[in-house]
Amino acid sequence: MIKKLSLLLVVALIPTLAWSYAKPFRFILPHLNGVQCNGSVCVEDPNDMGQAIELYGSAITNVSASGIALETKPKFVYCATTECYQSFGGGNERAISYPFLGTVIAPESWQIYITQHELVHWFQFLEIGSVSTMRKPEWFREGMAYVYSGAPESDIPEHYLPIMQRYRKWHSDKSWPEVIHQARQL
Repeated sequence: MIKKLSLLLVVALIPTLAWSYAKPFRFILPHLNGVQCNGSVCVEDPNDMGQAIELYGSAITNVSASGIALETKPKFVYCATTECYQSFGGGNERAISYPFLGTVIAPESWQIYITQHELVHWFQFLEIGSVSTMRKPEWFREGMAYVYSGAPESDIPEHYLPIMQRYRKWHSDKSWPEVIHQARQL
């Protein structure tokens, strides 16, 4: 009887501990973390929903126009406060994507190019695999994301500029299927 009670207690504690300490798992039930969702887009303040949907939709359109096809639309949480951003596991970066779960955008990062950057990472996760993507060289992972983000050069950290050049040279005249095939071999 005590073993069954202990097992029941452990099973009951796992979701609570995951919710408290593994913050990315909050993407599973984001509304319990104080956001409201409309499809793949979540916001803290319902008054921001229109802006977030427009930003997300435009970014999907732009990324698709560059030849990057997203088979699924990942969940994006656009935070208006640092507390929201940190509650989904964000830190000092401007946005962060968690494979299979979602992306959280920091309050100061509601720019189309940041959403596009994160969508490129989702493309990488879907086409190459999330673990495999994280093992790829930075010039590939971040170079590709910055190249297709459309970020203004003034908002790209200087150390990423040569990484972008290396990615462009590597990609050069390859088709997207060739890029994916060769990326899997990196």
